[in-house]
Amino acid sequence: MRKLDPELTSQDAERLEGLLFAREVLPCERKRYFALWHAHLGLSSYEIAALGIMTSISVRKTIHLYRQEGLGALKERVHPGRTSVLTPEIMADLAQQIQSGQQTWTSRSLVVYVNERYGVTISRTAMRTQLHHAGLSWQRTRLVVAGQADPETKTAFKTDLEAVKRGL
Repeated sequence: MRKLDPELTSQDAERLEGLLFAREVLPCERKRYFALWHAHLGLSSYEIAALGIMTSISVRKTIHLYRQEGLGALKERVHPGRTSVLTPEIMADLAQQIQSGQQTWTSRSLVVYVNERYGVTISRTAMRTQLHHAGLSWQRTRLVVAGQADPETKTAFKTDLEAVKRGL
């Protein structure tokens, strides 16, 4: 088995020692740092894989990344994913429509509204996800009494209720 030589500089070796147990390091980054450290100690990619840190191919990729760009290359990168078809302008309009309270909105009615107004097709699930990310949550509609009952009517009802309970 061929030994890996990451060619760590003394400065990088000291920095790597500090990163191995640093609190702010993500677990995926820590694995890369441990693989690099073990390669620096002279272990092969198969021996490092046997430790259960990562596969031998991943070890070799980690060493290659380090050689290309240094320790900074081993940090976790941003995974942006697919951009939403709902632009910020559409989301602002939806928030305004929902918060105006002129209509009770469902995910189905919002999908139809966006399709008719902007010509954008989106699934109900994606709509709910986007609304959640925008800070708008689904809430069950419920009957709310407009105000308190008239105090005189209330006392009359209570006295009638007491009379019914007594059997009068």
